[in-house]
Amino acid sequence: MTSPRELPPGTTTAAAVITKTLLFGVAGWAAENLLYGPRYSAVWQGHHVPFLPVYAAGGLAMLAVAPHLTSVPAIGRAGIYAAMAAGLEYTGCQIDRKILQGRSWDYRKSDGLAKQTDGCVDWNHTALWGLLGLLGEGVAR
Repeated sequence: MTSPRELPPGTTTAAAVITKTLLFGVAGWAAENLLYGPRYSAVWQGHHVPFLPVYAAGGLAMLAVAPHLTSVPAIGRAGIYAAMAAGLEYTGCQIDRKILQGRSWDYRKSDGLAKQTDGCVDWNHTALWGLLGLLGEGVAR
């Protein structure tokens, strides 16, 4: 069995994926709590677990895509990350509301995009996802 130091470039280990998943979920929770006050996921059924699955999923998706976008200008990469993560956020929101019977976030009072998506996605968070994607590219390397 090869050690992680002997892996070919572009490959990863299960431990690295788990670590990054935890990092994204906890960092997202910390940022949300710092910016907006207490936020917890309905996934945890009322328990205050400092981990937001939507950030974990968004971070992993960006890590998976980042190596394929190296030739795209930064503004294009940010747009791709923003659209991709907004789609994940919308999907997570629908799961939260329809399956988990929760309402972990609701941006309806934010802007026009939020009103059209039942409060699941807004322009501020979409722009933030794009910026986070660019910042997270260093983690992908």
